[in-house]
Amino acid sequence: MEFIAVIIFFAIQFAASDFVYDPIDDEYYSEYRPVYSPPPLGDITSVLRQNGLTTVLDLMSKASLSRTLAGPELTVWAPINEAFAAVDSKTINDAGLLKDILNYHLVSFKNDPKEISSIQNDLTVPTVQGEVVRINIYRRKGVSFAFKETVTVNGARVLKTIRASNGIVYVIDTVLNPKDLEPKNTQMQVLRSNKEFSIIYKMFEDLGITQISDKYRPKTFFAPTNAAFEKLPPGVLDSLLASQEEIGKLINTHTASGIYYSHGLVSGPIPVFSGSNLDLVVSPSGVTIENAKIIGFDLTETEGVIHVIDAVIPNKEEAPLCPAVKKY
Repeated sequence: MEFIAVIIFFAIQFAASDFVYDPIDDEYYSEYRPVYSPPPLGDITSVLRQNGLTTVLDLMSKASLSRTLAGPELTVWAPINEAFAAVDSKTINDAGLLKDILNYHLVSFKNDPKEISSIQNDLTVPTVQGEVVRINIYRRKGVSFAFKETVTVNGARVLKTIRASNGIVYVIDTVLNPKDLEPKNTQMQVLRSNKEFSIIYKMFEDLGITQISDKYRPKTFFAPTNAAFEKLPPGVLDSLLASQEEIGKLINTHTASGIYYSHGLVSGPIPVFSGSNLDLVVSPSGVTIENAKIIGFDLTETEGVIHVIDAVIPNKEEAPLCPAVKKY
């Protein structure tokens, strides 16, 4: 019985071991581990097709960019099909303009998600089209100690990341505009070119500000419309326009340091140039900052981003006048 027990013992040990029999060398090898080989990645074209991103793929073909998609180490910002509904048909049918826009969605090197995750504030990278795109990352503490990350490119939200054999595809919810970060598309240019901002633009002019200093970017500006100023009690607007000091306070109260696209806005205090904090509330019915509602989001410009508001936020000056206004 003891002999049988010993045989059974060694049989069990052998069955549980990592030894395998090699019929070629007629030897036993230890520490054998099967190697898992993941299925090979498809190229960017096949990845776009497999994930239903057919509109951008078809337009790339229409713009003769299929060969570009086959290039090595490529980053693609791929809008979902629905995003193209916001692009007018004239743009789609203009071969040169279409190619320009699509090239703006391509970067000729691979922006790895790990690199993007390490961004502290914002990062700009050049595109095949020539202009840059701006990548922002917003971190929010979740129910655990881990932080949830929201990534945007020119304010468009990255919905999904897909690796391909020749690069990376970032699926986004909006078609990008190459004009957004052209050097000439400054904050002052955006205000100047929109008639709804003529009053706030005049205030900048009254301070002698025609160009924003690079020293004070990036930032977020909450721009009141003309209608917002016209809702002020009688005489208040005239008093503001008559005092450069009050204009400076108002501009500082409406300017936050850092770039806060709509996908980066969360309820809570937001510090502004005046030295005070404004109360920002994000709810299903919209976004408010103090007494104003944001009625237009994500006007991208070279210094940061502009949000349009429907009311003037009362001046809050809890610190000396920010030097940004003096040196703007």
